[in-house]
Amino acid sequence: MSSRRILVQEPEGVMKSTLAILLVTVGAFVVAQQNAPYQKPVSSKPSGGTQPTLEQRTVAQQNQALNVSFAQAFTEDTPEEFQLMVMELYVRCQAELDNCADLLWETHLLREYRKCALTQRRFCTQEIQELQSMLEALVAAGSEQVVLTPEEEEVLRALY
Repeated sequence: MSSRRILVQEPEGVMKSTLAILLVTVGAFVVAQQNAPYQKPVSSKPSGGTQPTLEQRTVAQQNQALNVSFAQAFTEDTPEEFQLMVMELYVRCQAELDNCADLLWETHLLREYRKCALTQRRFCTQEIQELQSMLEALVAAGSEQVVLTPEEEEVLRALY
């Protein structure tokens, strides 16, 4: 009774740039939403003429820092089957930063916004690290060699 080793590999043809394209698209979408006029009648997002205000620049810098964090953590070679998890985390983190920005637009308390944004980015950094660890473990487990019994080999031959 011989056993054969089969190397389990990721599916061929995984698009390496899909994650980067999605991150750039979502980032552009978020920036476009930040620059749109705010709809609340009580207070509105400041609209500077040609020069963005300090508040707008600060929000844009925080959003850009989030984009950079994700781009560094999840490169273009992130397997396609994990990209949805990465996008969900990105959207959650961006939503939290948007909540901080809403606080800024309503109160104009820049210091409080910075505290809020820094706290949210720290939480997101922790979640990024946890997701990276989980993905590395899944990839490592997916590339382990599997030893099949003769019965399992017969089942595989019957399927293929």
